[in-house]
Amino acid sequence: MSSSDESVQQATYGAAAGALAAAAYLGAMTVDMALANYPTNDLQLIEGLARGRTSRLPWIGLLVHLANGAGLGVVYAFVRRWLPGPAWLRGALFSESFILLAWPLTPLVDRYHPLIRRGQMPHFARRIAFLQNLSRHLIFGLVLGESLRLLTRRRSAK
Repeated sequence: MSSSDESVQQATYGAAAGALAAAAYLGAMTVDMALANYPTNDLQLIEGLARGRTSRLPWIGLLVHLANGAGLGVVYAFVRRWLPGPAWLRGALFSESFILLAWPLTPLVDRYHPLIRRGQMPHFARRIAFLQNLSRHLIFGLVLGESLRLLTRRRSAK
């Protein structure tokens, strides 16, 4: 297999693992919103940006969230070799690094998101929302690292 074919396959597996990890993230989001009683719903956040309102079934939010997870999975597929430890740890380090780097932008979300400005969604630049995002991204990273490991193991076993 040529190196460009391997790169395409690596990107494909990364996208699949990232979409799966994004789905797991949504499970963690559902649990942490119930436990913390603080409704920082990423799907509604995206839906609000796209449509200017929340939705009973936030399909746009779901599709964008899964696509974002797939994109992060592609990035991870190419950078994981530089991260230490087993696959689950590399995935966790990648995803927690992502949220730590992105979090300083959260006050801009609070300031400019139309639904937050109108009081229809909670503020995201809060300690509780930060802790929710750390736990969500931990689940994302664990699933990302392990699912990509399993996908690439299947490929090498053929």
